[in-house]
Amino acid sequence: MTRACALFSFVAVAALAAAVPAQQVGYPPAASPYQDFSNKQEFTLYTGYFTGATGRAGVGPQGSLLLGVRYGIKLGGPVEADAHISRAFTQREVLSPDDIPSQRDRGNISLPLYMADLGLSFNMTGAKSWHHLIPTFGFGGGVVSDAGAAKDLSGYHVGTQFAITFGAGLRYVPGGHWSLRAELGDWMFQTQYPNSFFVAPPGLKSVLPAASAQNQWLHNGVLTLGVSYLVGR
Repeated sequence: MTRACALFSFVAVAALAAAVPAQQVGYPPAASPYQDFSNKQEFTLYTGYFTGATGRAGVGPQGSLLLGVRYGIKLGGPVEADAHISRAFTQREVLSPDDIPSQRDRGNISLPLYMADLGLSFNMTGAKSWHHLIPTFGFGGGVVSDAGAAKDLSGYHVGTQFAITFGAGLRYVPGGHWSLRAELGDWMFQTQYPNSFFVAPPGLKSVLPAASAQNQWLHNGVLTLGVSYLVGR
């Protein structure tokens, strides 16, 4: 699956990059909608919204504000290596599995999530921008962590989990050292529910069916808008 994704990305980027010069035929240089664009490094500060995924039990991270930084370095052609480090100011619900269902909810607690990843990003217009715009897509891998937060009374916590990341974005590059970047991505990671969620108190139902899986992949959407400083233009 990983090889297929990499091959697809390579073919798509190569086709788009090859198409750019052909689209400029017939345009005087001064009137062309395509502008040469190149930078060796990019530093971005961004904010946005972390959608959160509460999962089957409803105890996962909830939607919140997100703050982060991004660093990108050009590898060649339309390809960049990039890294993100961010924090989501989330909360999550605490359940008491031994109580009757109507009294299990013990309210929300703070759940700061720290997220970091390394990946590849592709400029879909190659080494040029179109009307100062550059659509992008990328993928990577990293970690999501609650920084060692203690388990709650049910035995649940997020912990530190491997994450798969992917998404798309749009860059606005008016010229000079400053630009804007908007991105929409997905952070996928697993959560593991404690045994207490599958044990039914006498005469009551358990939080989750006993036959259901103990692990669940959570899809957490991330929408960000950032200001970038370009180096080496």
